[in-house]
Amino acid sequence: MTRVEQLYEQGLIRRVDYYFAVWLREQGCTSETLEVLAALVSQQSGEGHICIHLAHLDELFSEWPISLKVQMESASQPEMIAALVDQSLLGDGSKLTPLVLDKGRLYLYRYWLHECQVAQTLLARSLPVATDHAFLDDALNDLFGVNQHETDWQRVAAATAVQRKVAIISGGPGTGKTTTVTKMLAIYLLLQQRLSPHNQPVIRLAAPTGKAAARLSESIATAKHGLNLSDDILAGLPEQGTTLHRLLGARPAEHGYRYSAENPLHVDLLVVDEASMVDLPLMAALLSALPQSARLVLIGDRQQLASVEAGSVLGDLCAIPDDPAERTFAPSVAFLKKSYRFCEDSGIGALAKGVNSGEIKAVREVLNHGYQDLEIIPAPTSDNERLIAEMLKRYAPYVQAVEQHQEPAELLKLFGTFQVLCGQRRGVLGVETLNPLFEKALVTKHNVSMNGRWYAGRPVMITRNDASLGLYNGDIGITLLDKITGRFKVWFDLGGKLASFSTSRLPSHETVFAMTVHKSQGSEFDQVLLVLGEDNRVNSRELVYTGITRAKKKCILYGAIKTLESATQKPTLRMSGLAERIWGAS
Repeated sequence: MTRVEQLYEQGLIRRVDYYFAVWLREQGCTSETLEVLAALVSQQSGEGHICIHLAHLDELFSEWPISLKVQMESASQPEMIAALVDQSLLGDGSKLTPLVLDKGRLYLYRYWLHECQVAQTLLARSLPVATDHAFLDDALNDLFGVNQHETDWQRVAAATAVQRKVAIISGGPGTGKTTTVTKMLAIYLLLQQRLSPHNQPVIRLAAPTGKAAARLSESIATAKHGLNLSDDILAGLPEQGTTLHRLLGARPAEHGYRYSAENPLHVDLLVVDEASMVDLPLMAALLSALPQSARLVLIGDRQQLASVEAGSVLGDLCAIPDDPAERTFAPSVAFLKKSYRFCEDSGIGALAKGVNSGEIKAVREVLNHGYQDLEIIPAPTSDNERLIAEMLKRYAPYVQAVEQHQEPAELLKLFGTFQVLCGQRRGVLGVETLNPLFEKALVTKHNVSMNGRWYAGRPVMITRNDASLGLYNGDIGITLLDKITGRFKVWFDLGGKLASFSTSRLPSHETVFAMTVHKSQGSEFDQVLLVLGEDNRVNSRELVYTGITRAKKKCILYGAIKTLESATQKPTLRMSGLAERIWGAS
C-alpha cells in the first residue's frame, strides 16, 4: 500500500486529494514523496491555506501514524524537494506545472498564480495620487473638524484613501468605517470637481454577500444625509451596493466572470466592504477587472474570520512589519483605533479586546467583572435541551408577534433584534441540530401549526445568489400566510423595500433561528446568543471575536467557558506567501 493510500484509508486526506496524487502518478511522477506532498497541498487548500511551508511540514505530520510520519520527515527535507523540480510536474512558476515551489513554499499552480497577481497588482497600484493638499486640508477640516487633543483616526484613514490609488481601512465594530468612507467619498468628489468640473466620476459600492451589500447601502445612505454638502456632491455619493459576484458578472457555468482585464469594469473608484470575507481567487478576479485608472478602497476588520474559501487577504495586507516607513505598501493602510459604539463600561468591547489579546487572564477578568451587556450561561457541551429553552424564552416576543399577525416590516425588524450564533453546523450544538429541535419545541410549547416545511413565522436565510430575484446569500426573510391566496409567502427587506416571494420561487435556503458565525459576517443584531460548543480546531480566536462583535447591545455566552478560553489562544494561521510578497517590497 502506498503512502497516499494509507493517508486516504485513515481519513487524513479527502477523495479529491487522493485522486490528485493518483493523477500525478499517471502523468509520470516517480517520487512517492512528491505524490504525498501533492495530496497534502490539495488537502490544505481545502482548509483555506494557499500553500504549505516545507520548513513546517512536521506540524502537518503531527496526526499521522508514527511509521508514515518518520518516513515523510526523512524524505521531505526542503533541499530534497527542491531537487525534484523539473519542467513537467513541479516547477518554479516559469512554466505551467501542476505544482510550484517558490521560496520554500509548495503551491497548486492556480493559487500561486493568484497570489503573484494580487501582490503585483496591489504593489503597482500603491502609488500616491497628485493632490491639492491645501484644498484637501480644508475639506478634511470641514468634514472632520480639528481635534487638537487626540489623533482622529477617521480623518487619517480618509486622507490616506483619497491620496492613494489603493487603500485599506481596517477597524473593529463601532469604529466608524462607513462614516469614514462616506466622508472620504465626499472629499474625493470635491477634489474631482475641482480638477474636472464637468466630469462626474463613477463610484461603485460592493461587498462579498447580499446582506453585507445591503448594510453598506443603508449605512452610506444614512451617513450622507448628515453631511452639510452641496446637492451635486450629495447626489454623487452612491447609495446602492451590490455583491462582488454580480459586479463582476459571475458566470457559474463557465467558472469565470464577464468582466476581466480584457473587458474591464466601468468605474473610477470602487469601495469593497467586509473585505475580510474576500478570498484570494475572488480578489485576483476583482483586481484583474479594475481599469488601470481606477482607485480601490477595501474596508473591513482584520480581526474577523477570514474568508470561507482559501486565503486571508485582508489579514495579509494589514500585516505591517515593525519598520513600515521603509515599505512600499505601508502608506496605503490605515487603522481605525477608537470605538464609538463600545464605551469604557461595555463588556462586549472589553471581551472582544480580551479575546484579541490572546490572554486567558484578560478574558477571565472581563467575564468576572459583571458587565451589564454580558450574560454567561454555563452548560455542558452535550446539553441542548437547556439551550432550546433559552431560545424559546428569547424568541418569545417574535413568536407572539407572529401569532398577533403583525405586519411583515415589523416582524422582520423584531426578528433582527436577536440571533443565535453557532461555531459549527454539525454536532449537538450545531445549527443543523438546533433548528429542527427548536421547530419541534415551537409545536409543543407554542402550538405552532406546521404543515410540512412551511409555517407562519419560519425565518429562512438564502444560501445561493439569485440575481433575477434580487435575493443573495445571507438575505433573511419571514414566512407568512397570504390572506388572499391562502398560500405561504416569504417577505424580505431588500434595501429598505419590502418584497415577497412564493416559497416555490426561492433559491436554496435554510431555517435560521440559529446560524453559523460564518454566515453572520456582515450582519449585526441587538442581542446575540453565542453558542460555545466543543473545544475543537474549528473554534478559533477569530470565530469567537466575530460572534461576540455581532452584538450591539448584549452578548449571551452559552456553553463551556473553557471553549472560549481555548479559542482565545488559537489564532487562525493560514499559510500563504502574500504578506511576504507585499511587505517584503521596500
